[in-house]
Amino acid sequence: MPLTFTLGEKDAKALKNQLKQITNLRTYIASAIIFIVGILLLIAGERTILAEGYLWAKSVISNFGALLIASVSIAMLWELFSKRSFLDELLAKTGLAEDLRTVGVTGVSLNPVRGPDFSKIIRSSERLDIFVCYANTWRATFEEDLKFLASKKNCRIRLVVPDPDNQEIMKDLAKRFNANDATTMESRIRQAITEYKALFASVTNPTLDFSVWIHDETPVSSFYRFERCAVITLYKHAKGRGNAPTIVAERGGALYTYIESEIDSMVKGIEPYKQLARMIFP
Repeated sequence: MPLTFTLGEKDAKALKNQLKQITNLRTYIASAIIFIVGILLLIAGERTILAEGYLWAKSVISNFGALLIASVSIAMLWELFSKRSFLDELLAKTGLAEDLRTVGVTGVSLNPVRGPDFSKIIRSSERLDIFVCYANTWRATFEEDLKFLASKKNCRIRLVVPDPDNQEIMKDLAKRFNANDATTMESRIRQAITEYKALFASVTNPTLDFSVWIHDETPVSSFYRFERCAVITLYKHAKGRGNAPTIVAERGGALYTYIESEIDSMVKGIEPYKQLARMIFP
């Protein structure tokens, strides 16, 4: 099953600033080298003594040096001022910057398992809601991180999966995941429940609050909700395994609120509707 996290918000900003500084440093170094070459060519054009038949070469050298200096000056002005102003204006006119801020998107990936830094996100959290079909690959990949999370005091983890006894949903999921039949999907979900229970049972932590919930809705996406962010992965229509859009959203944004509402509708219910899921463990 899919999803994404990235670094925590502070880490993401730090990484962004670091990459920006590296890019700026490369720009400065390249510009400085070209500028120095341009000056050297100007000096060479002035001091080089050539035979009378080759005086034109002095003009070529001097003009080429002047061209390099002028090009670097224009490029630096564009890089440091004009490009940023243009981008700010573009984002302002399209409303994209405001949309991203409102929705709270902090990362986008096409790799639902490796795209986000799930390991870092899991280890920095104390609460986790998992809404998936079975997510065996995700669980196996981050098993040690999940154990680390489960060992924290007063940790709460909720697993929400489709009801394996609901044959209509199993048929739909078998078609979506290209499984042999509904029985195959039922087996995968039961295996996921068993292995999640075994995983967290192996952690000695009397304050751990782990529960399993089943529901009778056909999932249209999977997501993981942490305290400070959420990761949502869209399902694809093409058969077989492959990449799928995975979005990371920070708490406070509209997308995080949407995922929070989805979880609440499952485990608590949202008036006037009753809860959609029922707890089968413990």
